[in-house]
Amino acid sequence: MARKREAAALARLRLDAGLHAIGATGLVAAAGVVAAARAGDALGPAYPLKAVAWLAFALAIAGPALAQHLPQARVGPANRVTLLRAGLVALVAATIGEPLMAVDHGAAAGPVAWMLFLTAAICLALDGVDGWVARRRGVASPFGARFDMELDALFVAVLSWAALDAGRAGPWVLAAGALRYLWVAAAWAWPPLKAPLPPSNRRRAACAFGVAALVGALNPISATAGTVSAAIAVAVLGWSFAVDLLAVIRLQRRSRTPREETP
Repeated sequence: MARKREAAALARLRLDAGLHAIGATGLVAAAGVVAAARAGDALGPAYPLKAVAWLAFALAIAGPALAQHLPQARVGPANRVTLLRAGLVALVAATIGEPLMAVDHGAAAGPVAWMLFLTAAICLALDGVDGWVARRRGVASPFGARFDMELDALFVAVLSWAALDAGRAGPWVLAAGALRYLWVAAAWAWPPLKAPLPPSNRRRAACAFGVAALVGALNPISATAGTVSAAIAVAVLGWSFAVDLLAVIRLQRRSRTPREETP
C-alpha cells in the first residue's frame, strides 16, 4: 500500500515537473525571440533554439534525481526559482558563438555584450534565493539541493566558456568550469571522491566569489578588468577544489593508519 502511495506521489510530481518544464521552455523561447529581435543582426535566428536546447540539457542533468523530492508531490516555490535561474543560464549559454563586440580602446559595447552581462548578473543575484525560500517554507529536499548544485556547476562552465568566446581570457579560463566535472570523472577511478563533502562556509564563499568574478569578466566596459577578473575566478575556484582534494586524501590516509591497541 505504501509503495502504491509513493508511486502515485511520484507520478504527480513528474507531471507537475513536466508542466513547469514546458512553461519554462516557452518562456525561454519567447525571451530568445525577443532578444534576437531587439539585438537585430547581432544575434542569429538560431538563438532561441539554442537557448531551449541548453535549458533541456540543464533539466536533463537534474531530472534523474527528481524522486528525491518526495514526499512532496509538487515542484514547489524554491525549485521554481531554481528553474528560473536555469532559464537565465540557458539564455547566457545561447550567446556563445554569437557575434560579440570586444571592448577595446574605448569602443562602445554592442547589445549582445550588454545582454550577456546583465542576464548573467541577474542569475547571480538570484543565487541563494532558492535555498532561502526552501528553508523559509520548510520544503528543502535532497533534489532541490542537487538541482541547485548541478545548475551552479553548469553556470560556472557556461560563464568560463562565454569569457573565452568574448575574448576576455584564453583557454585557461575553461579550467574553472571543468573542475566540478573533473572531480566527478576522477571519482570513478578513486571512489573516496564520491563521498559527500561536509558543509563548508569556505567552499560556499569561494563558489560565490568565483561565480561573481566570472560574471565580472563579462563586463562590457573594460576587457583588461575582465581578464583580471577571470584569472581571479580560476585561482579562487582552483584553490577551493585543491583544499577539498587534500582533505579527502588526508582522511583516507588516517583511515588506513592502523590504530594502536590500548592495554
